[in-house]
This record gives sequence, structure tokens and C-alpha cells, in this order.
Amino acid sequence: MAVALILYDAGRGLDPRKLPGDMHRIVIRLIVLGVALSWATAALLAVPLLGMSAGAAITLGAILVVSGPTVVGPLLAFVRPADRPQRILTWEGSLVDPIGGLLGSLVFATVLDSTKRSAGGVLAQLAVSVGVGLVGAAVGTALLWLLMCKLRLSDVLRINVQIAIVVAVAAACDMFRDDTGLIAAIVMGLLVANLPGFVMPERGPVSEMMVQLMIGLLFVSISSTVTPASLHHVVLPTLGIVAVLVLITRPLAACLAALGTDLPRNERVFIAWMAPRGIVAAASASTFSGGLTTAGIGGASKILPATFLVIVSTVALYG
Repeated sequence: MAVALILYDAGRGLDPRKLPGDMHRIVIRLIVLGVALSWATAALLAVPLLGMSAGAAITLGAILVVSGPTVVGPLLAFVRPADRPQRILTWEGSLVDPIGGLLGSLVFATVLDSTKRSAGGVLAQLAVSVGVGLVGAAVGTALLWLLMCKLRLSDVLRINVQIAIVVAVAAACDMFRDDTGLIAAIVMGLLVANLPGFVMPERGPVSEMMVQLMIGLLFVSISSTVTPASLHHVVLPTLGIVAVLVLITRPLAACLAALGTDLPRNERVFIAWMAPRGIVAAASASTFSGGLTTAGIGGASKILPATFLVIVSTVALYG
């Protein structure tokens, strides 16, 4: 629920009108190529380096495709790069989180399914999940319009109404399909920020403070489940995976995404050097690791500590 609120807030800061020219193509390519390359890289390396089974390695790869506004946003706010790379990275980070969360959930269910779903079955499940998220976003947006635009609410009640509806819609969507609440949350944020007729309060200090508080609570609570013993045999192999992701996979995705565009070389290099992992990766790992371990999937117990190390390493390195 906290991740849904974070993504809703991130969605409110996205304006498609501020992505002119080639920027749309670059964002789409970064997401498609970045997800595919990161997933393949982490999954292929996890088998020999971490000694994982194929199922656990594929799940870890799906978890590590995300970046997210919780880590990209603060770094961009501190560095203050040129306008174009900042917008590209903000859009990529905000959109790849729900995609990664949904992908991880589908992979997790597929690995646990002894019947081994076909590719067509997985795609059908993906379509259903996206549909549930979009329907939830439509319902939530209609409720927000009714309460925020038709009633005279105080500023405090406006904040409370947004929190209540986002949490309720995300929870309802997740009851039907796992992690579809993340899709609903980000789409709701996009809609309320860009549809005409919405009179929404600005994303002020109170909103930012709540988001930062939730991020802090999530990171502390999740990292407290990682014991020193669980890190003992995964530190060096995980650092090897991080090195490949940072030095090869991300630059390759950024280079391919910028092909045929007018993006200057220095901006391409900056985009190639910005792909930290964030709270969605941590939340997904903490959720999936236990279920796979209980099911007897080889190497599943290493998913959470490995993800934790990737988050710490990438955030520190890119920072």
C-alpha cells in the first residue's frame, strides 16, 4: 500500500506535454530494452555466480528490472542535470516500477505453477492484470473527481481523501490480481494531473514529507529481515552481477535507446549512468523469496539478500 501511494505521487508529477520530439521514443525504448536486458543479465549470471536454480534466477532477474522514483528522484534533485535527461529519467523510473512489480508477480506465479504455463497463457495473464489495473484506475479517478471537484474540502481532507482512495483502489485491485494495484496507482496519478477539469492541490511539503517517511519505513523494515549470515556467501557474486549491470547492461540499453535521436553525447552518458534499484525491488524480493523458499525452489533464499546488496551497491555507486 505504501508503494502504491509513492507511485501515485510520482504519477502526479508526470506531464506527457513535457516529453516533446524524440523523448517519447527514448523513454519507451529505455523501458523495453532496459527491462529485457536487465532481466536477461541478472538471470543468466545468477545461476553460475549465486548457484540458483533457473526458477529462482529468473525471478531475481524480474525483480531487478525496476529503478523507481524513490531513488532516481532524490538523486536528480541533488545533481540537477539538464532538463531533457531529467525528464527522461523521471518518466522511466516512474513507469518501470509498476511494470517490474507486475512482471515479478507473473514470474513468481509461473515458477510456482507445476503445470508450467505456456507463453500464450502468461501473456493472457499479463493482459488480464493490466486490464484490472486500468479499470481500478478509472474507478479511482472518478471517485477523486467526485470528491475533490464537487465537494468543498479543506486542504487536510483533500490529502486524506487521496490517501484513502489510492489505498482502497490498490487493495481492491490486488484482491483480484497481485500487484495490479501498482498499475492503478500510477495511472490514477497521471490522470488526475493531466485530465482537464481536475482541481488538485499542488504536491507540496506535506506530500513530499509523507512519501519520504514511507520510503524510510519501508527500507528499514525490509532491510531488518536481512541477516548477516544470509549475506555471507552472496556478497562477491552479487557485486559481480552489479558490475555487469552497471558497466555493460545499462550503457548498452541507453545507447540503443538513443539511436537515431538528437540527444547529445553528454546527456546519453548521464542516462547510461543512472539506474539505481529502489523500494519496489526490495518489496518484491521480500514477498517472493519466502514463497519460493517454502516451495523448495533451489537458491530462493538468496533472492532477498542479493536484492538488498544490489540496492545498496547501485544507490551508493550512482550517488
